[in-house]
Amino acid sequence: MKKIICAIFFGTCLLSTSLYASTVKGKVFYAQYLKPVCGFNGDVMGKKYTANEWKTFYDNNQLSLAIKALCPNSPLITTEKDLTNLYHFLSSFASDSGNVPSCN
Repeated sequence: MKKIICAIFFGTCLLSTSLYASTVKGKVFYAQYLKPVCGFNGDVMGKKYTANEWKTFYDNNQLSLAIKALCPNSPLITTEKDLTNLYHFLSSFASDSGNVPSCN
């Protein structure tokens, strides 16, 4: 029984680490490619929708179009890796997340 509990614990730790890495990569992508053309920080974009709405866009392959609607000058993002990273980043600042950006 202890082995099962340890396996679950370590699995959860690994999952949360990759999710955090994805969020950081999304932040870097946003800062590099979207912030200059959108004119506002990622937390501002994230607050445009709830976490559930961001998830719906992502699950329905509409995330790039949702970003384009909020920021018409943004490039069309087509790589799955970039979309996944952006999804995790934007949903972390969703209007119902309660998260506040840290100073950079």
